[in-house]
Amino acid sequence: MEMIPTRLVDMTFRLDTGLLMEKCRITPGTGHAQVFTDLVERVQTMGRPKAVYTEAYIGERGDDRVSVGGVRFTSRVLVKNLDQAERLFPFVATCGDEIDSIEGPEGDIRHKAWLYVLKQELVGVAVAQVQEHIGRRYQISKLSFMNPGSGDASVWPLSQQKELFLLLGDVEGEIGVRLTDSFLLIPEMSVSGVMFPTETDFHSCQVCRRERCPNRRAPLDQELWDELDGGA
Repeated sequence: MEMIPTRLVDMTFRLDTGLLMEKCRITPGTGHAQVFTDLVERVQTMGRPKAVYTEAYIGERGDDRVSVGGVRFTSRVLVKNLDQAERLFPFVATCGDEIDSIEGPEGDIRHKAWLYVLKQELVGVAVAQVQEHIGRRYQISKLSFMNPGSGDASVWPLSQQKELFLLLGDVEGEIGVRLTDSFLLIPEMSVSGVMFPTETDFHSCQVCRRERCPNRRAPLDQELWDELDGGA
């Protein structure tokens, strides 16, 4: 059965300037605060987070591999997470490139750092809205997701983004995201992965031993790590 991707491009969102100022450690009422507020307002106006996803059914399974739509993924963790699932939802989400044209003073490192944080916020908006859309459309009460290259390299190799893109078709034509030969996504603040029905929350961070990761969403689950590593 042909898989037809669904594109989400008209996303409604509202950036929380106060929370973003805290994240960037900006003191309210200062000159920096006003400059940052102006930047957030421009990003709010110009930002166009977007995503594409499809529904895919799970086929053959093995200890460390699973076939999805004729494409093989190799990941012991993914196999475990899909143990009770019959389908999953490959996706790519991005902040887009619309705010790249917002320029600060030449050589202003602070502006670049702030814009980076705001791009992170936009791609977070895109992922959250894909998750909400899939849950509502397919009547799934809880979804978790995994990303190739997130966590330790052995969890799910970054190179398997290539297989994800095969399932989604012309991702660049749909939302402007392309995959390089070295498996990097452009625009840089983009993410690929699969969402799947689950009874318990899962984050790749739970099987990642990288201690000082600024994007960590969950602590290392040593018991889960030992279980998976012991079966390798």
